[in-house]
Amino acid sequence: MKRTNSNIFYYCSVILFVISLTQNAFFTDKNNTCVGYLALIFGFYVVFDTGISWIANLCIILSWAYRHKKISIYFSLLALILGISFLFIDKITTGTNNIYRKITGYGLGYYLWTLSFVFMFYRNLLNYKKVFNPKNS
Repeated sequence: MKRTNSNIFYYCSVILFVISLTQNAFFTDKNNTCVGYLALIFGFYVVFDTGISWIANLCIILSWAYRHKKISIYFSLLALILGISFLFIDKITTGTNNIYRKITGYGLGYYLWTLSFVFMFYRNLLNYKKVFNPKNS
């Protein structure tokens, strides 16, 4: 596949990520919701508690930044793994006063967020042969 065609997946990844920020990411007990951009902004508060999956944001940004380098595939894979790991968290800290809330569901924002990692990882897989074996391209 040509490099320009694989870049479609890069652009889709970025667009899906941005759209995910406008959608509900997850739901907690008492019908509270968390919109994607709030999860992005305040998620780093819980990185060392229940929110290690927030690091997926840093990984995907690094994957985009290094998309022409070998390391991009590792960043996108790590972003995907960390993003999926959010499904295994049953409680999350909300607010700055350490109140734990049970996660009761996932919104469209979460699925778009994770799909953006899938698209970037797929893009990197398409470029795998070219990036890792440049003499064969």
